[in-house]
Amino acid sequence: MRRPAWTRAAAAVALVTPAAFAALVMPAASAAPALAAPDAQFTAPAPGTITATVHNKNTQQGTVCWAIDTDTKTTFGSGGQDSYAGPGRTITVSIRNLPNGVVHVQAFCAYHTPPLGSHDYTSSTAPTTVTVTGSAPTGSAG
Repeated sequence: MRRPAWTRAAAAVALVTPAAFAALVMPAASAAPALAAPDAQFTAPAPGTITATVHNKNTQQGTVCWAIDTDTKTTFGSGGQDSYAGPGRTITVSIRNLPNGVVHVQAFCAYHTPPLGSHDYTSSTAPTTVTVTGSAPTGSAG
């Protein structure tokens, strides 16, 4: 009696070890080294303002670090090159005209500025909460 073809194939697959199978189906690791998270400090130094001091500890060419308001996805600073710290650099940038209340902020490092490309190798600080007070009145009466 002949065995069905699928039983011969199943027997061949069963001989592959789990580690060998993983090597066959998993993509190879990239050569890009992991990035260190930035050093970042967030303060509310003036009414309606949050300031971020971000230091890029990475030395790899092309790395940048930046800070954002994670609630609105607003990048600290002008959004230009001055908003990003290159390798070994420190920047101090702000977001102004914020309403009173809690703002969630975070700093990131990657091999390119957002929103260009994927951020597979992004590192970040833990999310931080800053309370904004003393904003300018809106002129509306309640």
